Order: sequence, then structure tokens, then C-alpha cells
Amino acid sequence: MKYNFDEVLDRSKLSTMKWEAQMKRKNDDSLLCFGTADMDFKSAQPIIDAIQKVVDVGHFGYPYKRQSYYDAIIGWFKRRCNWEIRQEWIANSLSIYPAFQSFIDGLTEVGDEVIIQTPVHFVFEEIIHANGRITVENPLQIKDGKYIFNIEDFKAKISPKTKLLILCNPQNPVGRVWTREELTEIANICLQHGIVILSDEVYMGLTYEGYTHIPIASISKEVSLNTITLASPSKSFNVTGLKHSLVITENQKFQEIYQNELLKNDQHFGESIFGHVATEAAFAHCDEWIEQLMTYVEGNYHTVYEFMKINLPEVKVYKPESTYFVWLDFNFLGMSDSELTSFFEDQARTIVNQGYSLGTGGSGFIRINIGCPKQILEQGLQRIKNAYDQLK
Repeated sequence: MKYNFDEVLDRSKLSTMKWEAQMKRKNDDSLLCFGTADMDFKSAQPIIDAIQKVVDVGHFGYPYKRQSYYDAIIGWFKRRCNWEIRQEWIANSLSIYPAFQSFIDGLTEVGDEVIIQTPVHFVFEEIIHANGRITVENPLQIKDGKYIFNIEDFKAKISPKTKLLILCNPQNPVGRVWTREELTEIANICLQHGIVILSDEVYMGLTYEGYTHIPIASISKEVSLNTITLASPSKSFNVTGLKHSLVITENQKFQEIYQNELLKNDQHFGESIFGHVATEAAFAHCDEWIEQLMTYVEGNYHTVYEFMKINLPEVKVYKPESTYFVWLDFNFLGMSDSELTSFFEDQARTIVNQGYSLGTGGSGFIRINIGCPKQILEQGLQRIKNAYDQLK
């Protein structure tokens, strides 16, 4: 079927962190919101239909995973990523970040070091810090206008206390789809130093034309046994509110550690019945939706690029290979982090993610969410231009 991504949803029927919470925070119902990592589109029809079937039955008790659930997940990774996984490798969590906590707690001790590659979502550092571990930043570097791993810095940051690398693949916010060669180099260093890889691959379905997501665990058997892959339909299919994610690892020791961690708060029992059916429907029946989605999102990227080229040519626009974000460099304004925040929120009346919150390499940058109808995006861009014109 043909999906209509130009449709503007009726916000009077919605209550979201992305829009309504920000309007209340700023006491401004006229805000345009391009921050929180949700899209402003309806989910795919097969997901809506699957949830509606559960609603029609009217029984919302503890769910059970049928074989079709596992077949859908296994089929997705084979079909879309050329990665053959087995049912016994698959566990699940309420979402990606609770699984972070379980493995940080289960694989490291208080005072151990965890490497992250900034700029990256601020929750990475928050969870590490909250668990009494030490965050070690290995900032990405820019080469020929493109973000890459800083391998020499990565090696230099490794110490006897380094136990875990939290990888973001595809990368949020800069939108890289890491190549097989890049992933292999990182994975081999981790193997040499006994560093376990915890790979956040939640944006795996959102690749631009010409790019294919490569799970780092698919590199080799050896790498697979040293990796925990965290994935979910949440970002790719706009179902973040359904609270269901996947924990995939071939290493049975890691599986046992994870199950023991779940016992600490009984997370192994229960779960979201709607998360179950949405996951199965997304991975089994929604390839058509996501292909149309990414064509639309890529069109929105070109809208941003052309607008900035014409109206704010000083802004450096980094071309994404994945996600529904665009990473923009506004350092030419010479503003402090607080001044740049005020520029967007108070002068432009737009909500974006400020790069300074994403660690080293983020200050002066913004992340704008382009997973929205084009007309809303164009209104937001015009507001940014108008605010900039007032500075002159």
C-alpha cells in the first residue's frame, strides 16, 4: 500500500514527550518540535492491525511468545542484514537502556571503565555514571567531512580497568552506517584486550539508499561470542511507547548473566502484550512501509541541505547514512551552549537537541529530527532563518 507521510497528525488527540511536554515546559503552544527521537508519522498498518486484533479480543494478560514471533525476528535479520541468528540467542527487555544497566552491572565492577564514542546519546554516560562505573570518551573524528572512529585514541584510552565498549551502530546523532572494515578493526581491538562489546543497534532499519546495516556480531564467530546486540522495532517503526526490545547474543554465558540480572527486579516475567505483537508485525510485514519511509526521510534531508545552502550557508550539514536525524554545526555563531539553546527555543521557537549534552565533540552542534511531514520541517527551517536574520 501507499503510505501518506505528508499527513499532519491532530495534536489535540496526542500527548507526547516530544511535543506536548515541551509546550508545557516553555509555556508556548506555538512551538515546533524536532527533538525527542520519535517520528510524527502513524506506524505501519500491519502493526496497527496486529494491535487492534488484541484490543478486539479484550484480554490484556501476560503474553506468551509464539514461534511466529521468533521467526519474524530471525527472518528480519537474515533478510535485511544477512545475519543468521538462532532462537536461543534471543532474549528481550522493556527497552534498550534497561538492558544497558543489566550488562553494566553483570559484566563490570564498580570503578571499572566503559568506553563510549562521542557525540552520542547522553543516556550512555548517565547509566554508566549511575552504576558507579567510569565513562571514558573516545570521541569520533572528522575526516574529509565525515565522522570516523579515532582508532589511535581508542587504543590509548584502554587500561586494565576497561571492561566494556558501548557501540552505537548506526550512529546517533551523526548518522554513520559503520562499514565492515571499520567494525572489524574495532572488534579486533576489543578481542585483543578482553573488552566486551555492547552494541546499541536500535536504528538498524533506518538506512538511506545505498547503505546496509551490518551488525557487528555478524563480522565473525569470534566477534559474535564477544558481543551483545541490543535492537528493537521502536525507532524504525515508531513504536517507542510499546516498550519491547531485543537482547541478542550467541554467548550463553552472557545470556545467563542477563537472566540473573533480570531476577533482581522480576523483569523476566510479564512484559507488554502490545510490544510482542508489534515486534512480530514490524519484522514480518513492514518492509514496504520502512522503504517508503526512508525515501521520504531522505527527501527531508535534501530539504534541509538545500535550505541551509541557500539561506544559512555558514551552517555545516553532515549527510546522514542512517537515522531520521541531521547533525548541524552552528559554531560559526560563536554562541555559548546556553545562548545557542535560547536562540532555538526562544528566538526561533523550535525544539532541537543541543549537541553539548552528547559529550565531547557536541558543543555548538544541534541534532534536528526530520522524521516529520515536510511542511512542518519547512516551517521550522523558516523560523530558524528568521531568528538568524534578527541577529544581523
